[in-house]
Amino acid sequence: MSPTGPAVLALLRAGEVAALLVLFGTFGFRALVLPRGAPGAADPAAFGRTLRRVELLAAALALGCGAGWFLDEAALLGGATGLGQAVVTVPAMLVYLGFARWLLARLGMLALILAGLLVTPARGLTGRRFAALFTLAAAALGVQPWLGHAGAAGGLAGAVLPGAELVHLAGAGLWLGGLPALLVVLRHAGDAETARALRRFSVVSLVAVGAIAAGGAAQGWLLVGGAARLSGTFYGRLVLLKTALFAAALALAAVNRFVLTPRVAAAPARRRLLRAVAIEAALGLAIVLVAGWLAGLPPGVDQGVVAARVWPWDLAGLIFLGFVLLALRLAWLPGRPLLPQRSDS
Repeated sequence: MSPTGPAVLALLRAGEVAALLVLFGTFGFRALVLPRGAPGAADPAAFGRTLRRVELLAAALALGCGAGWFLDEAALLGGATGLGQAVVTVPAMLVYLGFARWLLARLGMLALILAGLLVTPARGLTGRRFAALFTLAAAALGVQPWLGHAGAAGGLAGAVLPGAELVHLAGAGLWLGGLPALLVVLRHAGDAETARALRRFSVVSLVAVGAIAAGGAAQGWLLVGGAARLSGTFYGRLVLLKTALFAAALALAAVNRFVLTPRVAAAPARRRLLRAVAIEAALGLAIVLVAGWLAGLPPGVDQGVVAARVWPWDLAGLIFLGFVLLALRLAWLPGRPLLPQRSDS
């Protein structure tokens, strides 16, 4: 293999982090929202199998993207033109690059999680086995700060950034990473049980949003380098884009919580909620893709003096406004169902 370039590296990084967020978020959903397993599902076995597929897919995708990222970095370091040459470079990479050791450790954790899921029955993910897999997923996600800017920073930034990113990631995992599990509940659970799960998830999400905002603000303060660099550097513009997408996801989540959730027992509202949660999850994926792009760029604070620009703020505002209008349409206008609905007969 040969080095694939910054775009593919960014996709591999983002793919691994997105899958890790879903894995951690689904385990968190089991622990905090579904403490007693399948919430009154019409078919508990189908519910368990579907949630299990989400976890298996997330673990496999995280492992695959992480392995691709690791080998691509080895190929880049050694100037390799084939897989064999990249593998030969790995020992030297592990000796000289701390991030490579962290990444390899995470791959080992993901392999253990995937093996544990494969040998566990769909409805048997409870007790100590679940606690062990949840802990491994949290540890694997917790490695992330040492694979990017936080791990390379020194001084005040080196002291603050790892903790800020950990808080940011935990919030993103519990909210955005839990959305696929919420879709499973909306697809399989009864009305009363769905309403109960939505209320619990709303509480978890509220705390998670606070963590995301706090961690993101600290990262932005230390990495962007001021208002001028926020609009005057490419790094800062991507931060603006990420912030606009986050605000849009918040607007959509607010519509879900205050407009659609109270009416979830009605079939039209349930269909709209399914569609809205799916779009919310897609926004979350877009946010992670932008974050993966940011991880490969020099921070704005490391760039020279730049002039502020107005158009990035206008563009971010337009993106936010567009998704707000979409959220309003989902809340109050009829639409076709996103997914086929379960039959009670």
